[in-house]
Amino acid sequence: MESIVTSNFAINLAWLPASHGAPEIRETSALLEVIVGDNVATRFDDAWSQSIQRSARVSAYPLALWIASSWWRLRWESLPFRTKPDTSWRMAHEMPGAGHGYLWPLLTFASDGEVVEAICRPSNPLSAEPVRYVADFHEAIQARTFVKALDEFVGLVLARLDAVGLTGTDLCRLWDEVLAERADPSATLSRTLEAKLGFEPDEAPDALLSRLMRLSEQAGTLAAEEIAPACAGSEAAQTLDSIEALASSSGTEAHFSPPPPLLSSTSNGSVTPWQRGKYLAGEMRRAYHAGSRPITDQELAEILAIPADVLQKGFAKDGRRPLGLGIRNGESGDLKLFFRKRNRPALRFEATRFLGDQISTPVQERWLPVTDTGTARQKTQRAFAIEFLCPITALDEYLHYDFSAEAVEEAGEYFGVSELAVRSHLANHGRIPTLP
Repeated sequence: MESIVTSNFAINLAWLPASHGAPEIRETSALLEVIVGDNVATRFDDAWSQSIQRSARVSAYPLALWIASSWWRLRWESLPFRTKPDTSWRMAHEMPGAGHGYLWPLLTFASDGEVVEAICRPSNPLSAEPVRYVADFHEAIQARTFVKALDEFVGLVLARLDAVGLTGTDLCRLWDEVLAERADPSATLSRTLEAKLGFEPDEAPDALLSRLMRLSEQAGTLAAEEIAPACAGSEAAQTLDSIEALASSSGTEAHFSPPPPLLSSTSNGSVTPWQRGKYLAGEMRRAYHAGSRPITDQELAEILAIPADVLQKGFAKDGRRPLGLGIRNGESGDLKLFFRKRNRPALRFEATRFLGDQISTPVQERWLPVTDTGTARQKTQRAFAIEFLCPITALDEYLHYDFSAEAVEEAGEYFGVSELAVRSHLANHGRIPTLP
């Protein structure tokens, strides 16, 4: 089930005297307490005192330096969707990446753009280390809360260094650069795209980054930010080649202008992507008087003004497209759609994601990317699509607490969605255990 967003995130310090280590390390020795929601990530079992403590004894300098060096990736990079996180991703997103010989909590941060997922796992209970962290939770932190807490923590460490006469440190220089980039819109976009591609600052190929910056002018800034993570990996330039070639090819002509009630309900506010998608899907069904019944291929095709057979079989060309893509023709509601999927349930789902993105994306954005990534925009699309095609209340009524494989398969056929989509929908609403 999706995490509830919390506004409670803090990194607290209590300075301690120390007599060893480099000056920056020694003078920032502290008791560290990391709080996420109602959880204390630094809570640990202390073998020496045989007690549970909530504040770890570390130096704050390495953690602040890690935050400064990883800031753009922490703020904007989501979990990779094709593979398990590699060493580079883990070093930038897992707190033990702060290193310097200290035992840090096993706390991981991954952003979808709007919220930052905080995943904490306990230490190995068989570990011989004197400190074993015990917190085990998965929370979502509002992005502005996350940024505020990091800024306050780094600022506190810098103030401490300044108070003891340690100026001009690597942390000070690096943080000044981060703040200057955050104040410059062009630099912010460049660093954001770089992070979403999975690169450290200044490590993305210049040609690749320049192409994405130009694409943001053609397709829209938000579109470029969605395409970047879809290109992440060792073949980023080739993937971008494929996307640009796709956009210049012939697609399916479509038309969809959202009804007035939907146009007035697209504000992001403070809701989660799945809440937003579910709400918009409910409004959409009401606007089309769909009640709780299944949506037929013909009805879906009529909403998009496309031939119904488009939803029966995908494109015949060999190879796999890197994403689905909608391209707007101004503000007329005219669209050119490039479907990626090949079978009926997947095509229906993809078509509905196009509908959701057309409703919820600002009109000045020209491209509507449909990808497998974990950004907030893609989460909203998926939540909209499953709730529009298969409302949870209608699914509950159909299944009547029978979650067997046969019943789920039949429900998928009845609503015209995949069995996996049904299971994910049930898991996200707490009807069955969360899918692995």
